[in-house]
Amino acid sequence: MIRARIALGIRAQLLLVLTVFLAIPWLGYEYVRELERFLRDSQERTLAGTAQAVATALHDRPQLFEVRAAPFDTLPSERASDDVTLRPGAALETPESPEIGQILHGLSRTTARIWVVDRDQHVLARAGSLRHPSAASAGSAAEGSSISRFGAWLDREALQPLYSKVLQQPTEEFSDERSGGAVAAGRDVEGALAGILTIDRRPTADGRAIIVSAAHPIWVGDEVKGVVIVEETTNAVLVERNRAFARLFNIVLAALLVGSVALTLYASWLSSRIRRLRDEAEAAIDARGRVRRPLAGSNARDEIGDLSRSFGSALARLTEYASYQEAMASRLSHELRTPIAVVRSSVDNLALQPLPGDARIYIERAQQGLSRLANIITRISEATRLEESLADAERERFDLARVVAGCVDGYRAAYRDQVFDLRVPSGEVPFYGAPELIAQMLDKLCANAVEFAEPATPIIVALKHEENAVALAVANEGPPLPAKMQGRLFDSMVSVRQNRGDGEPHLGLGLYIVRLIAEFHGGRASAANRDDVQGVTVSVVLPRVRAVR
Repeated sequence: MIRARIALGIRAQLLLVLTVFLAIPWLGYEYVRELERFLRDSQERTLAGTAQAVATALHDRPQLFEVRAAPFDTLPSERASDDVTLRPGAALETPESPEIGQILHGLSRTTARIWVVDRDQHVLARAGSLRHPSAASAGSAAEGSSISRFGAWLDREALQPLYSKVLQQPTEEFSDERSGGAVAAGRDVEGALAGILTIDRRPTADGRAIIVSAAHPIWVGDEVKGVVIVEETTNAVLVERNRAFARLFNIVLAALLVGSVALTLYASWLSSRIRRLRDEAEAAIDARGRVRRPLAGSNARDEIGDLSRSFGSALARLTEYASYQEAMASRLSHELRTPIAVVRSSVDNLALQPLPGDARIYIERAQQGLSRLANIITRISEATRLEESLADAERERFDLARVVAGCVDGYRAAYRDQVFDLRVPSGEVPFYGAPELIAQMLDKLCANAVEFAEPATPIIVALKHEENAVALAVANEGPPLPAKMQGRLFDSMVSVRQNRGDGEPHLGLGLYIVRLIAEFHGGRASAANRDDVQGVTVSVVLPRVRAVR
């Protein structure tokens, strides 16, 4: 089973790591929820304390409940603000006992609404209102003065609309079923009439607000004579919750934005250093594996700087080793020529002496071995000299078709038993390069084709003229290339020849020289099996660059 791998750069990886910090908004949301629960608990305790305080002031005062008129409201001014709708026969008049009115009047400045009812749930007095329009809009006005102009615009145009869709917003436009002159029976009233401090939470009829109420019994002796009900909406809690949510998430979003930008910039800088190191390492070695120039180590005191210095040190050692190998071939060829000449002269002198017939066989074998050894040294020297001479080779403008045709005429004279099929354009093929190197490259290609060609089969030498390049191909009929050798055929010391017993050494340097000359002209060499017949085609594509008139 093949698993697909996704390539992620350093910037993408760091941004992916940054997603871990997305847990911070969740933690902030949990914190806001805990804050909301704390505020709700505080609100309930405050309402319970207020109800207990009012009830304590009315305890053991039976005269407040013995003589009274019809239920009434002590504060007519509160009636209009609460949109009171009286039920038929439920008139609100001034109570006979001024003590209740004074107590409730002192508490009417709170944000709660206070009721005092008797056991029959007739309203004895009422103060305060559930509606406070200024509280619902206090959060946004306070925030605008503490942030910048751009932050205020962003908060107003983008964030607040988003928060308004996510969070429940407080509203003063809601229906209140207790806005009339009577208090409907509820869990809070029933619990208080049973002698228990009861806290209840109920939605309004339209579901647009939540009302929290605390009911405390009023005792006269051991008997419950009435109930104090203190009510308040959760709008204040919602305002504080939304304000905390907005402030917290604004900070989190700003931190994530700044962190993302900082990590992106850092990752870009880190990636640029790594890419620069990669480019320097690739430019330090050419296509033939030789070191062009040393790698300048970085002075940075981090891991990338240490890696750069390690690459520089490794390339320096590689340069020394490559120079040693290149010099060894030339030095070895030079050092072996004198011993070979001494042995050759000794064998030749020995062959002039009268020897038995059996000894002559060994003399001939020694001479053949010396000839092969001399040929090996000559070919190694040829490749070494070519590599050294390429840097000093002079280029000139010439007709490539004429050079190829002249070389093929020479091959026909040199290989009389071999047929050469020349295919060149009829006109001139202008090219800018070294003609002697082109001729040497074609010599290697044709010599290789002659060696592998089947008897009585033609060798095709074709030159194609293209728009920006020329293609030189040499094709022969013969054994195909092994698949494992097609990518290594132009390397040094690589050969696909079998031991034919002809006594000629095969070092695999011919096509290596072809590759050197092709790369010197900015081209490339390739070999492939033929499609029409069994055989091989070796092609060299040379770009026509730097052409002069």
